[in-house]
Amino acid sequence: MRTFHLIMVFLLSLLLQTTILPFLKIGGVMPDLLLIFLIFLALFRGSSKGGIAGFFVGLLEDLLVGRCLGSRALSGFLTCYVAGVFEGKVYKENPLVPFSFAFLGSVFYQLVFFVVQGFAGVSFFSFWPFVRYAVLQGLLNGVIGVLLFYPFSNLIQKERRSSQFFRLYAEVFRR
Repeated sequence: MRTFHLIMVFLLSLLLQTTILPFLKIGGVMPDLLLIFLIFLALFRGSSKGGIAGFFVGLLEDLLVGRCLGSRALSGFLTCYVAGVFEGKVYKENPLVPFSFAFLGSVFYQLVFFVVQGFAGVSFFSFWPFVRYAVLQGLLNGVIGVLLFYPFSNLIQKERRSSQFFRLYAEVFRR
């Protein structure tokens, strides 16, 4: 059941990302809901699950809108893996945590993405336009991340409690 809820969150994010958010650009930059949720998932579930989710969601994005297959998959994997390393090491109730992770994760994601695109010959890496884009997207993702972190956190905590209940229930009836 918990996987179902997470898949629904990601599908809704993908739908918003590809339909409504392109019309809500600020300074030519669009917030990345999928990346925000992937970073939060990695913070709650760890580096391996976060990295795997980042890879597959990035691959799905590459297949839908990408010009360079694998660039978003690699960027998502590395970003979520690094964010997942901090699982259990940060105080998640601090409002600076979701902002910081969404901001830094977005900048790191864009750095990896632009480097991969540059090596593949798809785009030319220019420093100042990259900095402007990455920082602006990081700020947008950070602000949106603060707003979405606590509902996402509640969903994860609720799923954890129900999962623990069903494990205990199965253990009792297994005897």
